[in-house]
Amino acid sequence: MTDATLTVSLSGIPDARLAQLTRDFERDLSRAGIRARPVEAPPAPGQKGEPITLGVLALALITSGAVRALIECFKAYLSREHTLSIKFPRADGTQVEVTAQNVDTSTVRDALEAIASARSG
Repeated sequence: MTDATLTVSLSGIPDARLAQLTRDFERDLSRAGIRARPVEAPPAPGQKGEPITLGVLALALITSGAVRALIECFKAYLSREHTLSIKFPRADGTQVEVTAQNVDTSTVRDALEAIASARSG
């Protein structure tokens, strides 16, 4: 099974701030029991090591019980950073965008539940 991928973006901030925000988000997801890791980018020619794709986290298997924790984590970040946007793909490949305006909608909850059920079955 593949990981669910979350893309974190915030308009008008430097890359260093986005990198820090993503690391903080990764840490807080882990504290909530959701394993997250940065997504590695292909190395550029002549570059050593594995660079990360800025603002992208891969989440390990999400269970139905973890969906509530994931939404609560989203809400905490979106309340602090009102222009934050978190995107993840549905099973059919369409992107769901979570923002401060829609974090509590049934559409977001249903999309996360669908990911959890598709990946656990």
